Amino acid sequence: MTHPLMFAAAKRLVTEEERRTAAREHAFRAWGPRAVAAASKYARRLLGDEAVTLDWQAPGVLHLEEQLQASASLDTVAGQRLELHYSWEGEGTERLVLRRSCTSCPSQQVDVVASLEHLGRLLAQTPAWRAINPRDGGVQA
Repeated sequence: MTHPLMFAAAKRLVTEEERRTAAREHAFRAWGPRAVAAASKYARRLLGDEAVTLDWQAPGVLHLEEQLQASASLDTVAGQRLELHYSWEGEGTERLVLRRSCTSCPSQQVDVVASLEHLGRLLAQTPAWRAINPRDGGVQA
């Protein structure tokens, strides 16, 4: 005769697997909006009110609960894609980087953004600078 402990163990296993599955599904639904909200808040604090217009997107892959990530496209100019990437790795470690990547090759460069002025310095090194340089008539669209 099968011992009742075996039934109890099987029932506990199934119950815990269902609980973990539900928790993963909930985390997946909550993670993206949390990442976008955190990115928006940090970018606004670091870069100012203009950052509120960034269209942050969370990556489609679920990361660890202690890590939030989001990205916002700035522009693609002369074959160079410009994106801001936000990451939070717990313990208050937030980071915003400018990623410059080639649209037709695997080349990319990543620089930490420390302020709005610093972002301007980084953008001055890109082909986009000709279109946005206020000294040369760069205007906001």
